Amino acid sequence: MNIIYELNPPKILNSYRIDIALLNQELLKFLNRARIISNFTKYIHITDSVLGIPRFSSIHATQMIMNNLTKLDLNISCSVRTRDRNMNSIIQMVTDAVMLKISGLLFIQGDKPAFEESEKAPSLSNPTDVVKLLTSIGFDKLIDLDLSIPNKISNQKVFQKKVNSKPHKFITQSINSIQEIRDLKDLIKPNNIQLIPCIMVPSVKNERAAAMIGLDWSEYQDNFLGFLKEVYQETDYILITSPNSFDEGIEVLKKIV
Repeated sequence: MNIIYELNPPKILNSYRIDIALLNQELLKFLNRARIISNFTKYIHITDSVLGIPRFSSIHATQMIMNNLTKLDLNISCSVRTRDRNMNSIIQMVTDAVMLKISGLLFIQGDKPAFEESEKAPSLSNPTDVVKLLTSIGFDKLIDLDLSIPNKISNQKVFQKKVNSKPHKFITQSINSIQEIRDLKDLIKPNNIQLIPCIMVPSVKNERAAAMIGLDWSEYQDNFLGFLKEVYQETDYILITSPNSFDEGIEVLKKIV
């Protein structure tokens, strides 16, 4: 089973202050987690400032893994927030990713930055427009350019615009049911775009994260491993997320890989 495990880079600030000693400790913890994940899967996805909280950039975090875990055969992809970056900045980041041999970039708008002064500050770039532009200048030949989609398509116009930008993959928001995956597969099948469902580990520690996004895991919480096996019959890869419990996510990996 091809499992991609989602990993958050270290937060930069502690109680709204920079503490280099603590940051270095968090970096060591991050690298150790990457090492643990590598015992069960070579696929790791690095996030980018989840909830708008400043963290190591996903590209830099990947570079730290590659510099420190040199003997590991890893396939690393990254999220890139577009609302914080103009196109020049994005092109720089994508070039860095290509040079690091990162396998793919998932472009997301991202949540409002924690340190944004204005409540109505505009997003600097739109993920779909970013993929369209990067493809037009040839980056799609060098690295996978991916977009996120909701687990249910409610706005056909927005969805079609994403399809027209020709991403390599659609990565879903956290999935509620197997039927959602089948419906999405039917929608994108004519467009030769790969689908990777994101599935959250059902646990007490992850309940708050699930509630924040309106996730209902009742279909699979009592037989999570069976659900994953069923999903794998539909897709080539599964992205596992366990935002508030790394250990519980690893326990899942131990059982399925």
